[in-house]
Amino acid sequence: MSAKRAHLEADNAGAAGTSSAKIEPYTTYLAAHEALVSLRAVHTESEVLEGGQRALLTVRTSDPLPSAVRQVAVRLVALLCAHPATDSVAMVAGLTLALTAAEPSVRCEIYQALGTLYEVKGIFATVAIPTDAKSTLDAAILSDLNHSQHHLRSAALALLPIARPHGQSAGPSSVFNTICSYAADAHPKVRQAALCAILRQHMVGVALPVEMYDECVVATKDDFEQVRLVAIELIWAISSAFPEYPVTIEKYDTTETIRLLDDAFVKLCDMVNDSSVIVRQRACAILGRYRDVKHSFLSQTFSKQVMSNLRRFVPRGQRGKSNKGRGPPKASSIPTPQGDAEVDSDEFKLLDSGAAGAFVHGLEDEYQEVRDAAIESITELSIGSTEFAAKAVDFLVDMFNDSSDRVRLCAIRALVAIGDRSVIKLTEEQLSIALSAMKDACHTVREGIYAFLAVSAVAQPDALSKLMAAMKSSLDKYPDDQMPIYRALMALGLSHSNVINTAFVRALLGISEHYLSREARIDDTVYAGNVILLMNTDLPTRHELATILPDYVFSHLPYLRDKYRGCFPQDIVQSVPTELGFVRQMLEQPRDDPAVVQLSLNDRQRRQSSALANIRSVLSLVSDREELRGGDAVERAWQVETAALLARRVGEFEHSLGDVATMPQADCVVVEYARATELVLLVQSRAATMLRRQEHIDLASKIMLGMYKIEARSVGLDPSCRLALVYLRLFAHAAWLHAHSMTSYDTRLAERMLAEFSLRAKRADQLLRDRSVLPSELADLVQRLAESTDPHPATEQTASSIRAFIAGFKPLTFAPFGRCQLVSASCSKTAVARRPVEFNHVFPLNLSLSASLAWVVHRSKIVVEVTMPTNEVIALHPPPSTLKPLAPLHWSLSWDTIPVALPLSSGESTAIGLTIALKHTVDVPWSDSFIVKGAVVPDTYKIESYYKAAGDLSRRHVCIPIADSSILVGVNPVEFKPPPSSFTRI
Repeated sequence: MSAKRAHLEADNAGAAGTSSAKIEPYTTYLAAHEALVSLRAVHTESEVLEGGQRALLTVRTSDPLPSAVRQVAVRLVALLCAHPATDSVAMVAGLTLALTAAEPSVRCEIYQALGTLYEVKGIFATVAIPTDAKSTLDAAILSDLNHSQHHLRSAALALLPIARPHGQSAGPSSVFNTICSYAADAHPKVRQAALCAILRQHMVGVALPVEMYDECVVATKDDFEQVRLVAIELIWAISSAFPEYPVTIEKYDTTETIRLLDDAFVKLCDMVNDSSVIVRQRACAILGRYRDVKHSFLSQTFSKQVMSNLRRFVPRGQRGKSNKGRGPPKASSIPTPQGDAEVDSDEFKLLDSGAAGAFVHGLEDEYQEVRDAAIESITELSIGSTEFAAKAVDFLVDMFNDSSDRVRLCAIRALVAIGDRSVIKLTEEQLSIALSAMKDACHTVREGIYAFLAVSAVAQPDALSKLMAAMKSSLDKYPDDQMPIYRALMALGLSHSNVINTAFVRALLGISEHYLSREARIDDTVYAGNVILLMNTDLPTRHELATILPDYVFSHLPYLRDKYRGCFPQDIVQSVPTELGFVRQMLEQPRDDPAVVQLSLNDRQRRQSSALANIRSVLSLVSDREELRGGDAVERAWQVETAALLARRVGEFEHSLGDVATMPQADCVVVEYARATELVLLVQSRAATMLRRQEHIDLASKIMLGMYKIEARSVGLDPSCRLALVYLRLFAHAAWLHAHSMTSYDTRLAERMLAEFSLRAKRADQLLRDRSVLPSELADLVQRLAESTDPHPATEQTASSIRAFIAGFKPLTFAPFGRCQLVSASCSKTAVARRPVEFNHVFPLNLSLSASLAWVVHRSKIVVEVTMPTNEVIALHPPPSTLKPLAPLHWSLSWDTIPVALPLSSGESTAIGLTIALKHTVDVPWSDSFIVKGAVVPDTYKIESYYKAAGDLSRRHVCIPIADSSILVGVNPVEFKPPPSSFTRI
């Protein structure tokens, strides 16, 4: 071994925390890959240290090795840096020092590994690396930004805002300007990486300059669809930050100034005609985010011809002024023949012809994903503009004839949302389309049509009679639709009081003016629906109808009211004539449950806003509270009362929640944080009387899991909110540790348990000091833990420090920005078989799952959780080929071969649950694996088991479900026998 080789070996041995004279680097790809696979399951400390030394030596050695071997060694170093036995700072320093002599592919792998360690260990953010290593990294990044290979430039751009090289540390703006300069790179992958880095900077709070708007508009014409996808996201971000910024349009020496918000809306309307279906879908989806767009531009989205209010007159001969100095203008021009397009027009348009009729193009698109996105955006824009909503109704009703069930349902939901704000006036043609849709084979579509008719109105009694005839046909053909039809008839009766007259009632109930009417059957569903319609009109109309209605109608009211609860008004007693006293007496009796009050969209939004304001006020009260006088009893009483108040406020919010999609996603995060704060108050109120109680452990588990859930599912959280989550996780760790009797454990294990808690407290202390927000109770805790003289952690001094921290803990202020987005997944149930899947139980079963995922930053963290019949949950990573990008941070999952092993005998039918989750890295793997599960460390736990578990990769992550609900798949193992052949003896 050469002297240089020995020097490198000694350096690497010191970096890993141990020394060895016989450690050799990996020389073949097979050896390195076998070590990478084996160390994922090996948990002994000696093997981890030895593997780290060999991997780091392989990266830094000067011996000629294939680049593939060094790349695997870099991945191995990144894997082992998360182990508690390794010195991660020294290992990272070794990687950065190897950048100088590494090949481009290896440098690219190192950059990706450093980005992973930034997320896992907080490298560059909370953990500093040595100065010489930082200088090497800075020089390498600045040099690789101009490298000829595009994948290396892309990797350097991704790491640039994290590492902040020397000369770029003056602030986020200098780094931002450097990234912006690569938005016009020659390679599309680099342009995409630059724009994605800019978008991520915006998501973490960096303000985008308005001057970048023109560059983003140019990027929308890029040949690479992924560049266009990120560009439209940036156009939305800039226009929402500077809505009133003036934009000047110049044509033929004529200028027009419009707002940046309106200009960006027009540019995105033009993207609806893009050649890529993914770009068209994303453009339609982003259009719905805009608010306060001028009505002239909104109306243009429903007309393919540019309207007159968006055209500007150009004086005759104005076009010639652009050629000033090139000679006199022509004296005359050839007239345009009739019927031909006028090329030399006397006007110019404020928007391109392709941007006209954007939603018409979107609704007529051949892909249902684009049509869905267009309908959703129309819904959002209709909520803010009544005139736009009136124009949208006709187009949305036409979508009832769409070939896709999903598109029809989306159009129905849009019309219901519009009708919640103001009643929709149906024309004769629209009513005919709606009545035809009532014959749809899909039960969900029919229910939606009934809800749409409930918020609609017709002008003539003939149209209402036609509607009631269609309702009768639906009741006869689809008996399961009875209650949805009755709820629709309730709303129709209230909105058609001016249309329902005596002639209409006689025709509806078959009442003759000259002869007695035959009493209707009380169990007739059509008759019950007619009565519900009539009894839900306003009170003056009911009094007028009482003069012609037979007495048997009123005598049936008590039975019908009790049978169809919630279908009759509260003042139904006043509809009965006074001479029918026995009926009035029966109706005046108290009912078991009150009628359901249907709230309009405006009422729900007002209640949501009020409930959120109340939640925020209680959270401020908890964060800013001062020490109460009166001792611990008064403090505990205040904590219990405040926890109950917070629970009531959250309950009021959930009760007022009508449609989650109408609520800003940042408000959802605030509600989740409020639930965790309620649990904190309960822990504080019970800490003095509950030692090693399972209830205490469960509360700590809920707090810890809730904070990981918020952090994993939130994209765009500002640093102050992330610090609040870290601080609450420290409290959950303290509450969990407080519930243990440390004297019952082995001394070394107790020391490791307290060491993990101390490490988390020091990290939180450092993070809060950097933000100049350091609570006094945290500073006291860190100081007491540092001043503890007894090496054994089970001392009264340590226990009192933890108790004091729990008692004095106050959550930090949590106020996320409006740009915060929630990670979500929508599973398609059409890909799941409706009948139980039959399969041979001898072989594994392959299931299929299709879903769309939104705001997922790292697709490598996506997992599919399979819940077995034994309640065992198995997390499976989908292959990269099953994930396709739809838009920036939006993915489509289509996995048809999910392997499931069911050792069931023939004939045992069961169900398997499928859901989508994210793997989120935990702060302290060993402790958090117990806290999240709500488990207590057994007294017989050995220190050897601790080191083995600390290296277990499965404990370093927690799976956070992001789908609204799981999908159940019925399976039926069957033994398949081959059919007998002609040679088979029977």
